[in-house]
Amino acid sequence: RTLPRTLVGFENHSGQTYLGDGVEPLAKTIAGFGNNATAEYEGARYKNVFGSYMHGSLLPKNPHFADYLIGLALRRRYADATLPSLTDTEELAAHSYAVQRYGG
Repeated sequence: RTLPRTLVGFENHSGQTYLGDGVEPLAKTIAGFGNNATAEYEGARYKNVFGSYMHGSLLPKNPHFADYLIGLALRRRYADATLPSLTDTEELAAHSYAVQRYGG
C-alpha cells in the first residue's frame, strides 16, 4: 500500500535495503533508484513508522505527506483532534514543479 499522492525528493545512497515481513514500501519509484538495485520502491512503512532515503527534502517538498504525518500523530494522541487547513500554495507549487520536471 503506497500513499495516494506522489512524493518527490533527492536521495544519494549506495546501500541495499530489503523489506522484511509486514513492512510496506513507502512509495513507488518513478524516476531514479529505489531501495536496492532492482527495487521499484523507495523507503519503508511499518504501522506508523516511516523510513526513507530522501535527504532533507522529504517534508518541505511534500506538504501533503507532512500533513498526513501530523494527522496520524494527532489521532494517536487525541482521537477527535482536527486542525484548520493552511494555505500551502507555494509548497504545492514547488511540489508540482518537481513532479513535472522529474517525470511524475
